[in-house]
Amino acid sequence: MRRRRSDASPARTAARVAAALLVLGVLSRPLRGQAGVAREGALFLLVPVGARAVGQGQAVVAANPGGEAVWWNPAALAWAPRRDLTVSYSSTFVATGSALTVVLPAGRAGVLTGAAYLLDYGEQQATDEFGVTGTLYPRSVVLAAAYAATFGTRTAAGLTYKLVQQRFDCSGSCGASATGTASTSAFDFGLQLLGGPDRRLAVGAAVRHVGFRLQVLDSEQADPLPTRVHLGAQYRPARFEKVVPSAELRLNAELVDRLAPSRPSVRLGGECTFEQTYIVRGGFVTGGGDASGAAVGIGVRRGGLAVDFARAFGGFSADAGQPPTYISLRFTF
Repeated sequence: MRRRRSDASPARTAARVAAALLVLGVLSRPLRGQAGVAREGALFLLVPVGARAVGQGQAVVAANPGGEAVWWNPAALAWAPRRDLTVSYSSTFVATGSALTVVLPAGRAGVLTGAAYLLDYGEQQATDEFGVTGTLYPRSVVLAAAYAATFGTRTAAGLTYKLVQQRFDCSGSCGASATGTASTSAFDFGLQLLGGPDRRLAVGAAVRHVGFRLQVLDSEQADPLPTRVHLGAQYRPARFEKVVPSAELRLNAELVDRLAPSRPSVRLGGECTFEQTYIVRGGFVTGGGDASGAAVGIGVRRGGLAVDFARAFGGFSADAGQPPTYISLRFTF
């Protein structure tokens, strides 16, 4: 008897992946209607990457989170004094994420960065009337290349190109319509300005995920990317350093919204570094998101090695008993 084709198709699998992300609430703010959900694709682009950023409530558009900046504001990469290799890992109720970033300063020519990001949603069995025929692996992949440069001593700008994919790979027999890859391209643009006599104030702006619509193989229409505008500032108070000479405090605030302004998400956070070695972070994100609500982080920096850990206490993962966890390893050389 001829086997029946698997009932797992890219459109259905994409819908399940998107539904999982929407349950997680990865949108930066609540939508006004369900129609807004249907108008955006590649929602995994809104999932936060990196322990340094998450530990500060994702308020890093005006900050300098090292190699993680390629996912937030590429302009911050321009300040990199040395080569940087960052490995990041995240675990939530729905998916695990892995990211690798390499930052290569090129002197006056600027800073070049390459990055890769994989979001793995686990396995899905393909079946027919006889049982399991194969295993489907839905994944989201981003390959990025960025360039950033300084203009004078107080201005930096950056651009990131991203190849964005939703992949449906198969082991065994999943049916011809169950596998495939949907791809598109996206760009991030960023700017940072430093102010004050000691550069204690930084202002940042970024437009993320500007690009072409994502077309799943057998879906009826392509969905636009979740473009977001970020505006924020960072301040380093001098009075704190006078009270605690061995410490440095950085405070961040940020607004995030769509291109058509409505109700922006607010992000607040900061980090305190003691003796240039031990780091404590905290932040808060309003609106939706699996890393929404409060977040905390810690870090240790010794020579060219830094280890960072962050945990968020809001969103679907936390409600399901598995708070989102983020770990980053950073090597500078």
